[in-house]
Amino acid sequence: MNKYQETFNTWNSIANRYEEAFFDLHLYNDTYDFFLDNLPDKESKILDVGCGPGNITNYLLNKSPNLKIKGIDISKNMIALAQKNNKSAEFKIMDIRNLDSLQDSFDGIICGFCLPYLSKKDYSKLISDCNLLLNKNGILYLSFVEGDTKNSGYISGSTGDRMYFYYHNLKDLKNELTIHGFESPKLILKSYAKRNGSEETHSILISRKK
Repeated sequence: MNKYQETFNTWNSIANRYEEAFFDLHLYNDTYDFFLDNLPDKESKILDVGCGPGNITNYLLNKSPNLKIKGIDISKNMIALAQKNNKSAEFKIMDIRNLDSLQDSFDGIICGFCLPYLSKKDYSKLISDCNLLLNKNGILYLSFVEGDTKNSGYISGSTGDRMYFYYHNLKDLKNELTIHGFESPKLILKSYAKRNGSEETHSILISRKK
């Protein structure tokens, strides 16, 4: 089994536990507000990439109920939860590495912690695909954990389910955004308290399509 498939299987397996643990997490709300504030209007079309149980979509719709949101995720169990939690949004099972197969266009794309589960080659394609899907002046939101790519590897939960976790370099990501037609991004840093008592810095980049 390859790294991606094992990670996909784990997301599907832990969907309900993930929803319980993170659905009401407020840590990133101000970053979602910044994303909302930079959309063209209250009826903008949004793509939620790697939507999970629909927690980000839920926050966005509570703030702006007239948004038109489509969410995609590789996990059928996550998609089922997302649809349950967001009756007015549309959800689809999809591998985000195939984002270029979508025929829609969007005013904003939000990728909440997708990058830690994508290699550098695949996140480069993701950014390129987002540029093609975004309307003029569209907004892209990316979150990740900065670190030495050499430290990437499998992480395991209490159940023994494994995921392959990629650390990414901030300078490399900014460069990819420039290469693929985005303005210099706004960087927001968040301190995340892990269950083991340690803290981890989470990085959010929000950029506008040129």
